Amino acid sequence: MDVRSHALECLREDGIMAVLRQVPADRIVALADALVDGGVRSLEITSDYDLAIHDVEMLAGRYGGRASVGVGTTWNVEAAERAASAGATFCVIPGVDVATAQRSVELGMLTVPGVQTPAEIQTAITCGADVLKLYPADPPGPEYLGALTPAYPQLPFMATGGVTVDNILRFFEAGATAVGMGDTLFGDVGDLTGVEDRISAVVSVAALRNR
Repeated sequence: MDVRSHALECLREDGIMAVLRQVPADRIVALADALVDGGVRSLEITSDYDLAIHDVEMLAGRYGGRASVGVGTTWNVEAAERAASAGATFCVIPGVDVATAQRSVELGMLTVPGVQTPAEIQTAITCGADVLKLYPADPPGPEYLGALTPAYPQLPFMATGGVTVDNILRFFEAGATAVGMGDTLFGDVGDLTGVEDRISAVVSVAALRNR
């Protein structure tokens, strides 16, 4: 299975992408292990700090096929290229940057641009997007997503920004294939027991989407 297909499989099966934004170097492995062991295999490492590419490479090597490690907050083509070279399997873009999205597709990564409007969705589809990230998701909320998804059945939606354990099921009911969550998923990275408990709680609720 190629890396793009593997990344999509992890995202579809688990329904959650963890957003790891500037996690301290002495905490990132423990947090990532808790996520993967807890049932969240899609790990987005945001590219807005100096060690981001190092962390992508390190975690990709650590998990191999057990998880899908990608890059987020990908502002330009160069960032996408660096991530691919480090072993990233997916590329999350804050908005619809055409050049970056197209380069991500060329590099074989699962390509996930951020969208809000029908015009942005059309552009993302034209660029070759694999997943549409509704960002921010709340506001505008699950009702807005529910109004969008029937018009674009060809691609899965991932709701990111404002998703919590309290509203996650509403986003799935509105048509989301997955959600992206940061500290609302794992909490204080300095409290490993609390991290594991929060992850377990969110994963348990997300599992209800399949019933």
